[in-house]
Amino acid sequence: MTSPHTHTSIVPGASGPLVALCTGHRCEALHRLADDQTGTDIVRTTIVSGRGAVLVSAPCLGACANGAVAAVARRDGVTGTTGPSVWLGGVDRPAILDALLGWIRGGGPLPGEMPANDVPLLLQDAVLGVGKPIQGHPNKR
Repeated sequence: MTSPHTHTSIVPGASGPLVALCTGHRCEALHRLADDQTGTDIVRTTIVSGRGAVLVSAPCLGACANGAVAAVARRDGVTGTTGPSVWLGGVDRPAILDALLGWIRGGGPLPGEMPANDVPLLLQDAVLGVGKPIQGHPNKR
């Protein structure tokens, strides 16, 4: 996945969550209906105040029937690679979004191949599945 909109709080060598947030028209509209902000604005605030987290604003991810969608993976601070991603639906709902933000603040998924095992209890019903590692490419301007 490539994105012209990558936000980071990367400290060299710091590992943390990589969050790919759908910024398609429907997902952004659902966030605005919920609290008059875009999902990117809300998550960005948490990302930049943390250590080692990265936000990738992705174009429509094609899972519109599941509400606003995000994927979360563990990013290794040394190599920049990510592990498998946990896909979440309904992140426009305040309780799910709050749980996601708390998970990000807490460091996100632990290192390993089973990120779904680390999902907080409040997010378990939002899990859509586990996917391949997210491959983000920072904007090179």
